[in-house]
Amino acid sequence: MANLIRIPIFILLIILNTAFHGSLVSLCAPIKFVIPINAWRQFWGRISYWIAGGFIITNNFLLSIFFHIEWDIEGMENLSPDGTYLVISNHLSLLDIPVAQGIFFNQIPFLRFFIKQELVWVPFLGQALWALEYPTMKRYSKETLIKFPGLRGKDLETAKQSCKKLRGHPVTILNYPEGTRFTQAKHAKTKSSFKHLLKPRAGGIHTVLSSLGDELTAILNVTLVYPCHSSPNLTDLIQGRVPRIVVRIEALRLGEGTVPSLETIRTKGGSLAVRKCLIELWKAKDALISKIQNDSSVKL
Repeated sequence: MANLIRIPIFILLIILNTAFHGSLVSLCAPIKFVIPINAWRQFWGRISYWIAGGFIITNNFLLSIFFHIEWDIEGMENLSPDGTYLVISNHLSLLDIPVAQGIFFNQIPFLRFFIKQELVWVPFLGQALWALEYPTMKRYSKETLIKFPGLRGKDLETAKQSCKKLRGHPVTILNYPEGTRFTQAKHAKTKSSFKHLLKPRAGGIHTVLSSLGDELTAILNVTLVYPCHSSPNLTDLIQGRVPRIVVRIEALRLGEGTVPSLETIRTKGGSLAVRKCLIELWKAKDALISKIQNDSSVKL
């Protein structure tokens, strides 16, 4: 009976929150664009992020009063809202982005992630993403690349140019190296050698590190676990089946441990070096997820 009342109210409030703050951010875009002066655009950029922060604060508030989730977070020390970060994480659910936005809000610069270039032209959504300066990446299908082989690598070049526009300012790029959310079906189809993870891809991360590596404060290696769930969906959340969220954060720096140096990353073999680093990180992440899941099962 409680869910019959709670669920529709929660969904309605989430929709209203998204519509209200999304519309305000969208309105900032044409105002920001109308005068081609850097100081003007930076001012309206700050306004856009202030509004987007209101969206995150409201989401966090709604989650806390409707679901009383237990948060188990480690590794938030020594973060700065004035730094430049690359956040890499395993990807389990549509909940992952709200979780990341919630825990890192005001701890590091506002999270941005790569979006398809075509989304910029979608009414309201595209304007909001443009106002928030999300980096873009143009995707090409396998069929298009076969027909026009000259386009191969153009998507990463577009992403590289987008990253360069972010230089000189505090920024955080969020990247999910697996490229898609984990499910048991995808795990079996891709024949992943990891128990809880899909194979990581290096292209996007190599692009970010090549472009912003000399300004990077740290790489934040995030391990996200929803105990007793392999990949919870929104239905699990709204029905109260996600009582606990575990987040472990490891700060990494270029040239330390298994992480290649910036000089190596910018060489011809840089992408391979990043891929090898990701494989090692994913091995450790896989073992950590197993430990967290096992510990959670014991507690239950």
